[in-house]
Amino acid sequence: MRIAIIIFFLLIGSSFGSIKWYSLKEGLKKAKEENKLIVIYITSKHCQYCKKMDRTTFKDPKVISYLEKHFIPIKVDKSSKEGLEVRKLYGYVGTPTFHFLTPDGKKIKTLFGAWKPDEFLGILKYFAEGYYKKINMTEYFMKN
Repeated sequence: MRIAIIIFFLLIGSSFGSIKWYSLKEGLKKAKEENKLIVIYITSKHCQYCKKMDRTTFKDPKVISYLEKHFIPIKVDKSSKEGLEVRKLYGYVGTPTFHFLTPDGKKIKTLFGAWKPDEFLGILKYFAEGYYKKINMTEYFMKN
């Protein structure tokens, strides 16, 4: 019975469509422990594209499920102390910026821009399924 109650609350919680975002320190540690890729999302409270992604892309159940299964998601505000640290370590283009990293924190690629849920899901699959090791993104998206 206890397991059923836990599953019920997990299902209810996931239906609200929220991603468990980690801090930089916590996310880097967790990625090593779980051997998962990292995606760092640099946002800003004034960024309209970030707000749109937060309302749409990051509320999409397929994106949430895939992101949490294959990545450790880290979200930082560009102006925060943590955001400045991320910008020093990995660079910065504007908002939204996405850094894709190996489980040990090495940068694979930086992307800039906002995407619809299906587009972002394709980007996530490119990294999670290891295509980034074999072909560039343009080739990948032309084939898929």
